Amino acid sequence: MRFAVLGPVTTVDDDGTALALGGSKPRSLLAALLLEPNRTVPLDTVMAVLWGERPPPTATASLHNHVARPRRRLHDAGGTRLRTMTHGLQLRVGDDELDRDVFEGLIRRSQEARDGEDWEAAEQDAGAALALWRGTPFADVPALADHPAVMFLQEQRVQALECRFEALLHLDRLDGLAAELGALVREHPFREALHRQLMLVLGRTGRRAEALALFRSLRRTLVEELGVEPGPAVQEAHREVLRSPAASVPLSQLPSAPADFVGRDEHIADIRKELEAPRGRTALAVISGMPGVGKTGLALHIAEQLREAFPDGQLYLNLHGATPGVAPLEPADALAVLLHGLGMDTRRVPYDVAAASALLRSALARTRTLLVLDDAASVGQVRPLLPAGAGCAVLLTSRRPLATLETTTHVRLDPLSPQDGALLLERASGRTWAASDAEPVARLVALCGQLPLALRVSAARLRSRRTLPVERLVERLARQADRLDHLELEDLSVRRSLLAAHEALLGSADPRDGEAAATLVLVGALDLPEYGVPLMAAAMNRTEHSAEQALDRLVEVALLQEVSWGRFVLHDLVRDFAREMAARPDEQARTAEAAE
Repeated sequence: MRFAVLGPVTTVDDDGTALALGGSKPRSLLAALLLEPNRTVPLDTVMAVLWGERPPPTATASLHNHVARPRRRLHDAGGTRLRTMTHGLQLRVGDDELDRDVFEGLIRRSQEARDGEDWEAAEQDAGAALALWRGTPFADVPALADHPAVMFLQEQRVQALECRFEALLHLDRLDGLAAELGALVREHPFREALHRQLMLVLGRTGRRAEALALFRSLRRTLVEELGVEPGPAVQEAHREVLRSPAASVPLSQLPSAPADFVGRDEHIADIRKELEAPRGRTALAVISGMPGVGKTGLALHIAEQLREAFPDGQLYLNLHGATPGVAPLEPADALAVLLHGLGMDTRRVPYDVAAASALLRSALARTRTLLVLDDAASVGQVRPLLPAGAGCAVLLTSRRPLATLETTTHVRLDPLSPQDGALLLERASGRTWAASDAEPVARLVALCGQLPLALRVSAARLRSRRTLPVERLVERLARQADRLDHLELEDLSVRRSLLAAHEALLGSADPRDGEAAATLVLVGALDLPEYGVPLMAAAMNRTEHSAEQALDRLVEVALLQEVSWGRFVLHDLVRDFAREMAARPDEQARTAEAAE
């Protein structure tokens, strides 16, 4: 017989057949006894699990009824198991019959193997322990949700994960680890061991900028929340990332441009003119716009066209201005990554931003090099990264306009035209439209707000389900209440993109950004076709000057559109997102606090 508590409580006989022990009360009874197998559990303890702190007057009589069925089923499956003792109940469990005992034994073995540097055994035993985990222990017994035994088991699981990851790092088996560790780091923001392991995985798989950003984010969290610096192990991992050898092929870093790119002809011409024209300074073009509007796609499309114009190479760097769970890259770290890409030993890179910036300018001074700086958070983040040589060019994307940068080419991207939206949908979905499809396709493009990200998600749905009619997808997106649910698929998500922009405002040190984030939620709660300063001032309980500042900030980060002086509207999908946020209790509380 086997008893399982690492997930919902289950019991199976020797043939592998699950035993039907009854409803929630018999299951809770079994859970209470499995917390202390082979020991007498007082009746008061059992009744507290079944009925809480105040059992009903009939609890004692009812308990006998709830004991009867599991006792009979357990007896039929394998002898006397559930016994009534003088002062309580006892469940007899044999060696290795309870998954918790097996789990804890495997973890002990894996940790012993780790301490002895037997990495194969450590990985195998930790993996075997984790394979027993089916979810939160005692998941279907609400009374045990906060029980110390459950907390202890969850801690042991994290220890098993750390042991397995450590073994895989030593065995150099890194495939897929970054995604697993990334999720755990978000779940455990103070856990230094997991951060250290993710830093090493990122650094050893060529994602050096992300490793450095992770260290910065962890250090900021520990200093601000706990008043301590990262420990020696994390510091050593940081030094390993900084010491990693220079790339053998430094200047071919552009990610692939979208194969199904459409439209933007006028913007392409303007940006190419700026970047290719001879001049006595570094050429610079800025592409800004709302989340999902296609800033990165346009930048990479243009950069691909300009490869031959910049024969000394192309550098690409994601600055993580609005990446969920990742802090914006600090200028010092960004400079280290760029200089590393140019072949410089990072041990020679000064940590002082001004000195490292001068070193970058010197390295690029006599070259024709294109820099693509993606997802910039602010002018302050970008300015130290700009070269000065007349042969270089910089193509910069950001949700903010970064208007104080010296360039004549600031492109503010709008959603696609209806015609280009339909063309993108056709190319990305791999479908050919019949004449009868024209109306539903046009409707689908409109429901996607002509936003490239939303159109790509819809196209992916049409491509993955060849039998899905366009009309059916239109019906789903027409339901405002769950439209954003249908605009996310695998790694593409309109909601996550907008949430990242909102969280970037909340996480900013600038109080005006926090005010803007609260204003967006309030706009969602009001849910009006159009907004003006007097209306928002009254709703926010603020002066008109304060309301105007908050609205201007939302325009600046492309979450609000100003259609004329003092008149503001939301993109349809931003409206859906703001409405969702306004319905969340935590956001309601934050907005109410901001209005006080």
